Amino acid sequence: MPSKTPNWFNELHKRSAAPNLEAVVWALNCASAAMVTLKGISTTTGPAINFDIISRLLSMLWYVLAVLVASMSMVMYVVLQLFHGFLKFGAHTFFSIIPQKVFTQTWKNIHIRCCQFLYWPIFVLGTGFREQSNIEYAHMTALRKHCVWSSVAIDVILGNVFGMVVLSDIEYVYSGTLFIAQNITDNLLCSGCVWLMGIPAGFKLNRELAELLGMVSLNAIQIFSTLWFFLGFFWWHFIKGLALSGIILGLTVPAALCIDMLKVATLHVQTLHWLMSLLYSQQIQALASLWRLFRGRKWNPLRQRLDSYDYTVEQHVVGALFFTPLLLLLPTTSVFYIFFTILNAIVCFTCIVIEISISILHATPYAELLLWVARKKRFSSGIWFEIMSGHHGLDKRQTSDTWNIRVPNTVISLLHANYATIVQIVSPSYRNLFQRLKPLIGGPSVFGILSGQRIPASLQIDHRQALPWMQISCWEYWRVCHSAVLGRGSSY
Repeated sequence: MPSKTPNWFNELHKRSAAPNLEAVVWALNCASAAMVTLKGISTTTGPAINFDIISRLLSMLWYVLAVLVASMSMVMYVVLQLFHGFLKFGAHTFFSIIPQKVFTQTWKNIHIRCCQFLYWPIFVLGTGFREQSNIEYAHMTALRKHCVWSSVAIDVILGNVFGMVVLSDIEYVYSGTLFIAQNITDNLLCSGCVWLMGIPAGFKLNRELAELLGMVSLNAIQIFSTLWFFLGFFWWHFIKGLALSGIILGLTVPAALCIDMLKVATLHVQTLHWLMSLLYSQQIQALASLWRLFRGRKWNPLRQRLDSYDYTVEQHVVGALFFTPLLLLLPTTSVFYIFFTILNAIVCFTCIVIEISISILHATPYAELLLWVARKKRFSSGIWFEIMSGHHGLDKRQTSDTWNIRVPNTVISLLHANYATIVQIVSPSYRNLFQRLKPLIGGPSVFGILSGQRIPASLQIDHRQALPWMQISCWEYWRVCHSAVLGRGSSY
């Protein structure tokens, strides 16, 4: 059965649907009076300002600016695409392999800077949260955009400071680097090799082998020093190029160029270390094999274990003849290996420190840090309640009679918020870097050095995975740049 209709529903149809004409008339009168007043002021003070014309003029100027910016960006896009295509298709040629192998870190950081330039219209277009259907995705996109431009800005500022300092004291830098290189070559390398050819630290070495290894090392150092003497006049221009690259591309590019040039300048040290490590490792492996021969064991490479094996008398005699001289010559080889390993480790450690600094410059979220300093409450990491206990007792109120009213226990809780620290903000960005450092600091590196393996000179951290190379047409890129500039103008 239908329910009974309430009275208030019936009263709705009894109300008048006519509008309040009196209020409408008052509004029209006020608008007309204001219009007359404004016209009178404009006629008395001068010609009225036509804001429509000004807005159209500004829109036209912004459109021209968008066309110019898009055209310049398209020209740079074409140049970068041609350069990238030359490196890609000429990767198997001699003139392309040598620069890519020698200047590995420099090419990597230039690639990162080019990608950051190519992606600027993409970051400008995705500025508003209304354009995104997912708020979390929009928030992460905005943070990534701000981290990119802040990283570029800080990098360029530091690069300009570095470039200006180097250009202002270029003569001091030029003479200082040459003096350091000459002292390292004369006082460290040559003197060290001569010291090893004698009686280093009281150790009695094999004279003939020590003289042979020492003469090979001295000849290699002398040949490399002669080559650097003839190519030394390029060093002045290299320092200028290093400073200009810092001013134009930022601090990470000259830092990467310093890594590559340090490896080139210490090529003779790396070569001698490779030679000594090869000789030392082969000698260690031969002694280990001969020691297994005396124990009646043989290494099984398929099962990765030691198996028993019956050797003949002739094999034992030949093994004894080889084992004795190898064991007696091991101290001489070890001394030269330790010396060049220390030198190579210093070079590798310097390169790794510079590479870590570059990685920190790329990975640091400067925008989040600035926002944390300005508005720390934007980074809330949890809430907690503080319990405030109230007082209880007797509340006496005097009227005609005395009433004893007992007030119950009252509990008041205050809401507090925890805010993220700088470590919590920075740690996600540095996690990849710390993971790359673990195998370098761990035990395998120490075992590799003791067994004669080479020391890694790079962490192999590739930041190019964050922004891949852009592959679109020139007209499409121009349209994206034009839309980005126009969209920024409409937002203003």
